[in-house]
Amino acid sequence: MCKLIFILLVGLSLSGNVYAKDYWSNEKCEELAKKAQNQWAKNEIIADCKAQGKVWFSFQYDLFLKCAIKSGKANSEIDARRIYINCIQ
Repeated sequence: MCKLIFILLVGLSLSGNVYAKDYWSNEKCEELAKKAQNQWAKNEIIADCKAQGKVWFSFQYDLFLKCAIKSGKANSEIDARRIYINCIQ
């Protein structure tokens, strides 16, 4: 039992900061927002990106960021808002 506790303590101390969630930098979020065709979508992408944890692939984005990116393809702000709202529902 003592060995088990010792192994757990050593394992947790060596794991470091594995359980902390890393977030994207402002530069990465702005780079992602550059592709948007309207200002509302750019702001929404940056806001949702800052709440997004770091991921390796774009298919791992959360729903809100995916919808913000999709709304960035609209030419007008009204269309972008409609796309975003329909996407998250």
